[in-house]
Amino acid sequence: MGRFPHPAVTALPKPMRTRSETFKFTRARKTAQGRFAHANTDALGALQLWTALGMGRVGEILSAQENECLVVRVTYPLQQGMLATSELHQCCMSRGIAREAVEDWPAG
Repeated sequence: MGRFPHPAVTALPKPMRTRSETFKFTRARKTAQGRFAHANTDALGALQLWTALGMGRVGEILSAQENECLVVRVTYPLQQGMLATSELHQCCMSRGIAREAVEDWPAG
């Protein structure tokens, strides 16, 4: 009689493919004030909500400057694509936060 490996041993899940983008988060110009006094606090709130909305989403803070600017590398599963970016936009707008892509952030 031949032995067959357990299906769980041969059918390991494939690693999740992800996409990362780096953004600078600041107070939106059209918004005088968000929920909190500092733009960083509102940006963190937007990122926390965004990560909670989708499995596998991560926000890595790269720089926080003077409570008014936050640079973050966001990572999300490739399969979420447009949904992840749309939800990030909505989370930021709801807290009076603008984001702009940062192309050449120093790796560290």
